[in-house]
Amino acid sequence: MTSMFALWAGTLLALGGPVTEVTITPMASQTSVLISVQGEVEFRDFTMEGPHRLVVDLMGADHALPRDDFAALNRGGIVSMRTSQYSDEVVRLVFVLDRPLGYAVVSDPRGVRISLENPTGDFEPWSSGAVALPAATPVFDPTSMVPASAAPMQEARRISVTWTEAPINDVLLAFAAFSGRSIVPGSNVDGFVTADINDQPWDVALRTILQGQGLAAQEQESGIIRVDNIADLNDREAIEQLFTRAYRISYATAAEAQIAIQPLLTERGNVTISQSTNTLIVSDIQRIHDDIGQLIGELDVETPQVSIQAKIIFVNRTDLDELGVTYELKDSRGNQLNQLSDGRADLDGDGIAEAIEEPVVALGGNSVAALGNATARVTAPTLQILTSLVMGRHQLIAFIDALSSVNLSDVEATPQVTVLDNQTADILVGEITPIRTIDAGAGGGAAAGGGAAFPVAQVAQQETGIKLQATPTVTDNGQIVLQVLAERSAAELADSDAGFIFRTQRAQTRVLVQDGETVVIGGLTQTERTEAVAGIPILMDLPLIGGLFRTRRNNQIQRDLIILVTPTIVRSSL
Repeated sequence: MTSMFALWAGTLLALGGPVTEVTITPMASQTSVLISVQGEVEFRDFTMEGPHRLVVDLMGADHALPRDDFAALNRGGIVSMRTSQYSDEVVRLVFVLDRPLGYAVVSDPRGVRISLENPTGDFEPWSSGAVALPAATPVFDPTSMVPASAAPMQEARRISVTWTEAPINDVLLAFAAFSGRSIVPGSNVDGFVTADINDQPWDVALRTILQGQGLAAQEQESGIIRVDNIADLNDREAIEQLFTRAYRISYATAAEAQIAIQPLLTERGNVTISQSTNTLIVSDIQRIHDDIGQLIGELDVETPQVSIQAKIIFVNRTDLDELGVTYELKDSRGNQLNQLSDGRADLDGDGIAEAIEEPVVALGGNSVAALGNATARVTAPTLQILTSLVMGRHQLIAFIDALSSVNLSDVEATPQVTVLDNQTADILVGEITPIRTIDAGAGGGAAAGGGAAFPVAQVAQQETGIKLQATPTVTDNGQIVLQVLAERSAAELADSDAGFIFRTQRAQTRVLVQDGETVVIGGLTQTERTEAVAGIPILMDLPLIGGLFRTRRNNQIQRDLIILVTPTIVRSSL
């Protein structure tokens, strides 16, 4: 009988090794027999009649099969098999055939492979028992994009086979026979396959071969695997029936899910949003619906919540020290300034001094009056000492003023907010301060009679208080990436006529913290010190006694700002 394949003969260097297993598997119109040998061997083959037999001798091999005689195989034209250690270095395998069959014997990485014509059709694979074949039948999804290196949940049966310029349809029939699945090729599926598959899961091997041929496979709901040319697959999708389905979104928003699935749609596909039910309504072919269902299942999951507690501490401390000496010289019958104290003077010449408050200026006669540091007195002193010295008709009055004060302002704010992962929380506790501004030229043109334009007052509003903005991101290992903005602001009356000044303390950062860990995101200490000295010229600079003729003012302001943040992941109660 004419062989379907060219007769291959291989001669390798005989290194010797045991024959461990013989497996018989169906391959479409062929029967594949793998003789597993550990090591490299030479082989020879020939046929005999009466009955029809195929004899294969392995030179440099040792017999390690579980037994010698394997009867009632009845698979792919092989009735039975006998094995023996024919000589010291030769293992003989005799396959009893039910009729003359074309065959080919080739070397295989695992031993020797025999390809026989298969006159009986499909049959159950068989093994001599040294290495049992897996019996599990996996669920095969040839459209899956999972790489072949990924470990499947249940590995398919493994296959070892070699094709040389084999028609693609014969290859598909071989996979169908081996896997027990229904594989239907399309009308434009053609080509030839040259491949050497060595102990690989059959679904991985099939997917790899189809990718190499520019083909794609889809498993239908009935379980039939359809193989088509990629171009034909695209053409068929262009006329495939559209289905409309609703996808209810539980945790995300429908708008966010729409952005994610939009790239998956075909040219005829469409997606709309039902805001009232947070639902996506998708119209497209079945393959797209399968992809969308899987994607939404991965995206629409419960996200953790993060409780963020911040503490903003603001301390304002003002130390004020003032010491001053002021003088006033009065003349009871002449000039008196009367700025530090009221005086008495005989203004009408009757010899009686009357009390006076206003300054007295005498243009005639000899008289003198003086003031020292009158305008540099301590404001609201806590200690005042008055001295008076009478010298004839003159009186010297001296005031010693002293002030020491400490003002402490402590503001603590503890805002707390809970927010979903990757969402921004914003909390404000404060007030809105109105600010009036006057635009002198906003009233239009010149007034009647050529006067200037009338001014227009406007009111603006400035937001002040405690503000906290935070955006947490929970990592896979339970840490929290926190982007936070903390701000404290307050309005104060300005010293000039500008209205208000706004003192603001702000910290903005992005930090990585542990769950429940408190982190300092802002710390600032500001110290402001002023010193003012006023006194009587020349006298105030005299050594030792110069302090009696001057007023000294020391003012120190210290502001401390500390911002603490503690994020905590809120665990689900389920």
